[in-house]
Amino acid sequence: MATILCIDDNRSMLEIHQALLESKGHRVLIAADGPTGIALSRQQAIDAVVLDFNMPGMDGHQVAQVMRQEQPALPVVIWSGYPHEIPESLRWFAYAVLHKGDGLEGLLAVVESLVRAGGISKEAKARGISASGRLSA
Repeated sequence: MATILCIDDNRSMLEIHQALLESKGHRVLIAADGPTGIALSRQQAIDAVVLDFNMPGMDGHQVAQVMRQEQPALPVVIWSGYPHEIPESLRWFAYAVLHKGDGLEGLLAVVESLVRAGGISKEAKARGISASGRLSA
């Protein structure tokens, strides 16, 4: 069972993500804004993040920058209605960039592939980073 953090300012989208991912046996944490999502990622062991790009206040790019700095091996899946607006630097960092209009099947497939792969690269494991993206002892 993986722990997935979903960050989106659309409450109904969060509820849909939560229901879908929990139906597949995952533990799902939800955050309605970037600062709350960052706080959860600091308090909980997270295996992957599903991150909306366009959010008021702190947008997905800003959230991803903090997460990249604090947990560089944490897989981030960008889930956006406006994928053409996503900066190239974020595309390089993201595990995947998905268009909301393509439906939930693609999101589920990406999350399941992360879980099957252990959600972390061999390079990150060699640097002593756990599957949650935190430095291991």
